[in-house]
Amino acid sequence: MRIKPNFIGIGGQKCASTWLSECLRSHPEVFMSSPKELKYFTDQESKGIDWYLGFFEKSSSYSCRGEFASNYIYNLASADKIKGALGNVKIIAVVREPVSRALSHIKHLIRDGEIPKMSGEITRTMLEQILQSHPQVLSNSHYLPGLTKFIETFGIQSIFIVNQSTCLSNGKSILGALWKFLEVDEISGMGLSDEIVSVGINPKFAMLERVRIIIFKLLKSNAPSVINWVKKIGLSSYYRRVNRGDSLVFCQDAADYIEQKCASDWYTTQLLLSIK
Repeated sequence: MRIKPNFIGIGGQKCASTWLSECLRSHPEVFMSSPKELKYFTDQESKGIDWYLGFFEKSSSYSCRGEFASNYIYNLASADKIKGALGNVKIIAVVREPVSRALSHIKHLIRDGEIPKMSGEITRTMLEQILQSHPQVLSNSHYLPGLTKFIETFGIQSIFIVNQSTCLSNGKSILGALWKFLEVDEISGMGLSDEIVSVGINPKFAMLERVRIIIFKLLKSNAPSVINWVKKIGLSSYYRRVNRGDSLVFCQDAADYIEQKCASDWYTTQLLLSIK
């Protein structure tokens, strides 16, 4: 019988899912897929379930096995697909205050060359122009439809929902609660729990950032432990200092627009958090 994952991270995007997944990878009882994001239930189903389960062939000695895809939360059909293929697995979700998430998303688009480089204030007009071609900057800050669907499918007791800001301010408490949720031993001295969640930058040198992305993707797929080593010795923090460009912020009108559009969703989402 093929080995199956027994937990799934569902996102969201730009919400510290990479930090959380690497903390999971560092636990001796937890097996994480390499690469982190298989996205089987949204993008790769044509490859077949055997392709997917092949990433977990060497996980038999681990009590917990999983993957973390940042887009499952936005695809309502993925909940039923996950349950149909894997059964009653545990679900981990990370959410983030909508305005800061949207700004991080825009920095990501700049980094990838999908929108022109900019600095200073993003005005309401500029934001609306960005949203015309990249509506997900706003829509990906709406977590409630996905969370509701996963709760209906797996039950609230099987879902761990955490706020990115709590990961930032109190990583140790988050991990302690997560180990209890997954029913693995609580471990101390995890360096990753003390690290600041990666802060998105508005890159000074776009080509250098693209090279970094290529290297990161290669390591994430083939040698994820090297990524942890790079973080531990401070190279990632040094890089962010070297390639940090001019600041990028929303003007108050643009921030208010995002906050207004996401207010109801964000209010209810916060009521669902596993750690208030």
